[in-house]
Amino acid sequence: MTALTHLHRLDTPSGVLAACCAAWGACYATGPDLGVVVAVLANFTATLSGTLLDSSRTQPVAVREVGTGQVRALVVAEMVVALALATAVSWRVAAGVALALLLHLARTRLPRHGYAGPVALATATVLLPAVTAYSAAGGQADPAVWLVFSGATALATGRALRWPADDQPRDTTVRTRSAVGAALQLTAGGLLMTGAGLWFRFGWSWAVAGVVACSAFLLAARDRPDHGESAAAASTVVLAVIPLLAKIPPSA
Repeated sequence: MTALTHLHRLDTPSGVLAACCAAWGACYATGPDLGVVVAVLANFTATLSGTLLDSSRTQPVAVREVGTGQVRALVVAEMVVALALATAVSWRVAAGVALALLLHLARTRLPRHGYAGPVALATATVLLPAVTAYSAAGGQADPAVWLVFSGATALATGRALRWPADDQPRDTTVRTRSAVGAALQLTAGGLLMTGAGLWFRFGWSWAVAGVVACSAFLLAARDRPDHGESAAAASTVVLAVIPLLAKIPPSA
């Protein structure tokens, strides 16, 4: 059980980050119901399956402890469960989860060095879960919400390029000066898109609060790569709380 926990990276901030990313998109829609809960579980299970798939390549000691065949079978089982849960909600949620699973599988075939790995990782673990949870909660097409989701995805891509954390396979992380520059550009663009989306949806005060909070967490982890996932989880919580607080009517 300890080895499986380690392979799923539930003993690191990666588990908290995965749970946050699985659910935060629903906060921008009407409200939670059973369908939203099932969609969030589908997102979380899909992310766990992708994490386990990564670990099967990067954690050989833990894999041998559990058994290579058992790990592969568990990856397949988790993917099937994720897709079944998503299908029970709606075809839109099923399509989003299926695409995320395909990206997780595709990442095992990506070149050893390049930008495709971080982009696929951010899309599969941030953008698609946000969209599926938002759809399950009754969300409609809204450019402001798409800006927030896209901004968060850009931030996640920049983090994966800048900090090769435990949720990012080392062989798909570019460790060059150009990659660091691209990461900084993505981070700046992500903050701009996130701020613009929050401004259009909730007003300038919430936009400032969101950008300042996300920037503060990123700066706190700047010199501590091991804090990258914690900073990302904290930023995701901030982006989830803002729409909930913004819906509270001001006191008379």
